[in-house]
Amino acid sequence: MKRDKYIYKLKLKDIPNDLLPREKAKKFGLSTLSDVEILALILGNGIKNMNVLGLANLILKNKRLNDLKSMKLEDLTKIKGVGEVKALQILAIGELLKRANEENEEKIVFNSPNDVFKYLKDLRKAKQEKMIALYTNTSNELLGSETVAIGSLNILSVKPRDIFIYALRYNAYGIIIAHNHPEGEAKPSKEDINFTKKVQLLAKELGFEILDHIIVGKKDYFSFLNNNLI
Repeated sequence: MKRDKYIYKLKLKDIPNDLLPREKAKKFGLSTLSDVEILALILGNGIKNMNVLGLANLILKNKRLNDLKSMKLEDLTKIKGVGEVKALQILAIGELLKRANEENEEKIVFNSPNDVFKYLKDLRKAKQEKMIALYTNTSNELLGSETVAIGSLNILSVKPRDIFIYALRYNAYGIIIAHNHPEGEAKPSKEDINFTKKVQLLAKELGFEILDHIIVGKKDYFSFLNNNLI
């Protein structure tokens, strides 16, 4: 530790080559660098009385490189010697990581009721009745999923407002509601049909569209869309 603190105050030209991120990267590849060394390589230079390795170590104290995604401008400018320009440079790295992660995330698209059933397959194992709302955009891409009610055995009490609150938060276009029948038979009751009609009317008034209502049984499912009930 004392050796590290000493190194952090040296000029880069005075640090042995085997400890310099640039030289290590050229000789052994970027994958051999630590998070601190990667950040130092990107930043390029340090601050007064601290070289770039010391600065990178200070920024990532008890953190990983991926944690830069959640850092704020005020967090960085509190570090002595870090001004707005350097802070924004660091935040830009976090933003790059965030965007790269978003691009790598596979989008979930519901092209059919069967796609929804596959997504909700874990509902088959639930011992209590649950209602889940799936929120989509105009391309049927999943924006978010929320459990809006949990019942006791086969008794489920759902307030439609609980469905639409999340629809507003996600700025959704479509809503798919789904619930399970713990007893195993995926067949709608009169209450299920009446509830669906009620939610569908409310959705139209609020500017949303109920795309389907899926009932999940232990082995199969029932789609209101496939059975012309929506």
